Amino acid sequence: MSGGEGAVPEDSRLLSQLTEATNDSLWMFTPDWEEVVFVNSAYEDIFGQSVETLRSNPDAFMEVVHPEDAERVQAKMKRLAGGEAIDVEFRVGPEDDRTWVWVQGEPVYDEDGEIEFLSGYTRDITTRKEYQERLEQHKAELERSNESLREFAYIASHDLQEPLRMVSSYVDLLDDEYGDELDGEAEEYMDFAVNGAQRMSRMINSLLEYSRVHTEAEEFSATDLEVVIDTTLQDLELLIAEHDAEVSVSDMPTVEADRDQLGQVFQNLIKNAIEHATEDGTPKISITASERDEEYLFAVADNGPGIPEESQDDIFKIFKQGVAATDGDHTGIGLAITKRIVQRHGGEIWVESAVGEGATFEFTVPKGAAAKTEGIDVE
Repeated sequence: MSGGEGAVPEDSRLLSQLTEATNDSLWMFTPDWEEVVFVNSAYEDIFGQSVETLRSNPDAFMEVVHPEDAERVQAKMKRLAGGEAIDVEFRVGPEDDRTWVWVQGEPVYDEDGEIEFLSGYTRDITTRKEYQERLEQHKAELERSNESLREFAYIASHDLQEPLRMVSSYVDLLDDEYGDELDGEAEEYMDFAVNGAQRMSRMINSLLEYSRVHTEAEEFSATDLEVVIDTTLQDLELLIAEHDAEVSVSDMPTVEADRDQLGQVFQNLIKNAIEHATEDGTPKISITASERDEEYLFAVADNGPGIPEESQDDIFKIFKQGVAATDGDHTGIGLAITKRIVQRHGGEIWVESAVGEGATFEFTVPKGAAAKTEGIDVE
């Protein structure tokens, strides 16, 4: 656009169109706040007053500022008039239709360095503030939930364990005092009692571990999964050797994560693959990673017996894994904990499997993942 005299009217028209196209209220006052130099029509939508009202009374907008915010707003106005840029949020409008606004203002200086105008904009941020309030409420609710879980953790680790220890102790005393007088059926009943108490203790400890996914979580940081998996394989060295398992690992990325929790995910999946392997073959486990646009996809594949399609959803639920809860030290919660950790990282986990063809557990971790604040989802 040329800078000649003929361009001035066109520039003015375009500037007017630009100022009217925004939802922000653009304004300019004299340094004493006693005259409105410019204000666009968006002022009317935000403050519920006409532009004419403001022009005739430049202080009119203060009439709709929330009383609790008025003193703070006036202090900011004084600072702007003194040559300081301002940034302030406050409420305007009637009580039953309150609007949150965000104001940024700066002084405009003349050639002599004197303040000539006070200019800025006012933006309606009600939607953002409502979202922030809901988020704060959700965080408060989550904290209350986590506090309840912490209380449960204390009870589970102390109060609930004590009666179980008493059951086991008294059954042992019965065996010591009267064992020689008991027949085979009575001894079997005592074994049932001891095994039941031990099983209940394991289940309580598993629930305690499940609750700690949120209550004792660490902040996310750059996590080298090459190191995490190497450490995990070292921790599982005896189990791997016992089953002559073969574990192969592809190149792994660095992700934003809770290092210990992702290590637990890989440990649970590797243990699951080894312990559920077919008895007549060597467990072979493959761990791979691939990069997508917004996330990483990880896969832990095995050559085990596979998982029936109708059972694939249940294996991620508490106490509903493929192995019965009475089988050895299994409580059926490892995969439930794994799912909970993956969800905390903002990812998803699922299994691809068919009977007789092994199983592949796949899960995602978003790039730049942030800890989730979802409610407690116990399945």
